[in-house]
Amino acid sequence: MSVYQYVADNDPKGAEMIINSFGYEVTDRRNLGQSLSELVSQVGEPALKKVMEYHPDRDIILELNVTEKSSECGCSSCKKANQHHEHYMNASGSETPKETKPDTLAHQTNVILVVATLFIVTALIYKNK
Repeated sequence: MSVYQYVADNDPKGAEMIINSFGYEVTDRRNLGQSLSELVSQVGEPALKKVMEYHPDRDIILELNVTEKSSECGCSSCKKANQHHEHYMNASGSETPKETKPDTLAHQTNVILVVATLFIVTALIYKNK
């Protein structure tokens, strides 16, 4: 689901107001997400900013970004604020768990390819004998 569809589904009247504010008319109320997407592609950044103002999760997104910037001071309230959001899935933005190294998957894939190649070569050698 695109961000435009998400905004339109959660606030259809707001989506319609956004489209109208840029001088366009809503012709199909069932497809407001697509209309918002087309509006942003036509108008650009001002329309995107307006859409983001109506994002249903705007407050939590802003709060996460503010706490990340303020966590650099190292005070106990900043550390506590960061710990408060860590129980949300991927709220910190890291895509891999801290326990695994990013190269682990590539290494495992390489090992599987080498073993499979050796197996196929061995099978071809025994078949030819």
